[in-house]
Amino acid sequence: MEILIFLVLFTPFLLIGYFAYKSSGYQKGNIVMHLDEWYKDHTNYVKAIELELKNQGRKVTSDGKYTFKIDGKTYTLHPQIVTNARVPTQRTVLIPEK
Repeated sequence: MEILIFLVLFTPFLLIGYFAYKSSGYQKGNIVMHLDEWYKDHTNYVKAIELELKNQGRKVTSDGKYTFKIDGKTYTLHPQIVTNARVPTQRTVLIPEK
């Protein structure tokens, strides 16, 4: 009986943690970046991503939209807005296509 009560009370916290992890973008294979500037214009944002990846020594091309070819692998851009210490920041998540 005590185990059942423990599971009923603990399960919501596990689910919250799981979904927070899944939505953060820090899964295996993803490329996560926090750029120095906030980009409102998508064209400048894509150029900044390409420049940052080239500075990291990667071979990168873009179709100008949401798809990047990085070191021969195709990635899709998933921009996120997150808060760090109550300050909104722009997180760049590149997810590999399967």
